[in-house]
Amino acid sequence: MSQPIFNQVCLDPTLITGIYGTCDQWCLYCPATERCLAFRCSPEIRSGKQNVYQALADRLYEGITFYKKLCDGQGTPTPEIDAMLSNDPRQCTTLEPVDDPLERTARRYGRLSAAYLTSRDDYPLEMRRHPSGPTPFEVFAWFHGLIPAKLYRALLCSNAISRGDRSRKDEEQASAKVALIGIDRSLDALAAMALDDEDVRLELLSAQLRRVRREAEARFPAARRFYREGLD
Repeated sequence: MSQPIFNQVCLDPTLITGIYGTCDQWCLYCPATERCLAFRCSPEIRSGKQNVYQALADRLYEGITFYKKLCDGQGTPTPEIDAMLSNDPRQCTTLEPVDDPLERTARRYGRLSAAYLTSRDDYPLEMRRHPSGPTPFEVFAWFHGLIPAKLYRALLCSNAISRGDRSRKDEEQASAKVALIGIDRSLDALAAMALDDEDVRLELLSAQLRRVRREAEARFPAARRFYREGLD
């Protein structure tokens, strides 16, 4: 019985624990892919066909089922594993509601940017690595959905912290930091795009994004100083 790749990779001492939860998921331009469990576990990420969270969930599921088969062969009961498999990590897609003004502001930016992108003839586009770095349009396209998603995650963690779960503090700060980095890069990208394109929607998007940044910085004032191992 061959071992799943998750089992082969997860014990590598050079891996940075949880780095895939503090990054912008743009593996094409990440300097730490060899120390990332999610990247190492999935060729789908390298091809851009799957995001890091879904890929890791798939590999984790394979590892769990592999372990259960071993235990079944030895006649060892696995109540904890059975409980984990009953909540398939590949199917955990339900989003917990967050009634928050910042979440609504960020979500509005996500809708506006998505509408702009889908109106263009050159979108969707295939992301390819460029030695000189991504184009402004690629930067804008990459982060347009990640910004509201990361702020949603930060707010979700913030709610958990307010209920006494201090274990979510690092996740809160990392998520907010990634969102703020994405906002900065997107604003630079929009400014560069506007030099060659007189579409008035670019200024509307920039204005909305500046509003998101002001509200996010006010809500998470320490996020920019948060240190992400392997990335900062």
